[in-house]
Amino acid sequence: MEMTSGDELIESEGYLVSITPRTSRGLPEYALRIVTFGGESKIVYTRQPKILLKPGLPIHVKAILSKQSEKPKWMVDEMKILEGIRVLEPKPAIIEEVVKGVYPIVSGRQENKIFSIPIEEELLSKIPEKLPKKIYCIFLEKSSQIKLIGLLDEKEYRIFNRVSKLISEIDKESSDSDRIVEGYLRKMREASANEFSKV
Repeated sequence: MEMTSGDELIESEGYLVSITPRTSRGLPEYALRIVTFGGESKIVYTRQPKILLKPGLPIHVKAILSKQSEKPKWMVDEMKILEGIRVLEPKPAIIEEVVKGVYPIVSGRQENKIFSIPIEEELLSKIPEKLPKKIYCIFLEKSSQIKLIGLLDEKEYRIFNRVSKLISEIDKESSDSDRIVEGYLRKMREASANEFSKV
């Protein structure tokens, strides 16, 4: 389903490709970037997600336009994991070159296979100037085409990998979903803060 919009409501189905912890009015908030199955990108925000979030997850989102902040933004009202659609796991790749033309092209190697594919402008900031560089890529295969829809540097990948392991441990100890999600969000914020403090 493509992103559809009304005056105050949007609904979408697609892949979650980035999760950015932030603070809004002193409260924790998460900026989620979703790429629909048709390739459209949208940013929505959530404060208390009820599902465990990770890059590459296929989700359905309903969001309401909030005008409480200086800049209106889409706040998640409902979110659920789509059943029967595979998760896109981030895969390590070596990015070797970026050609910035009318349509930016990124070239590199992934599992000994060479690729050269278009990249969205908003993803260019995730690629360091000094190349080659190892980056975790989220590839979307559609028909005979491959699209690069998400990028995680090694630091981000370590954060999500670490959090996933922590959540697995929490999951074994408790069947309380709210407690698991709360633990996940807390650990993600802590891991993110610890990683960024090393920079």
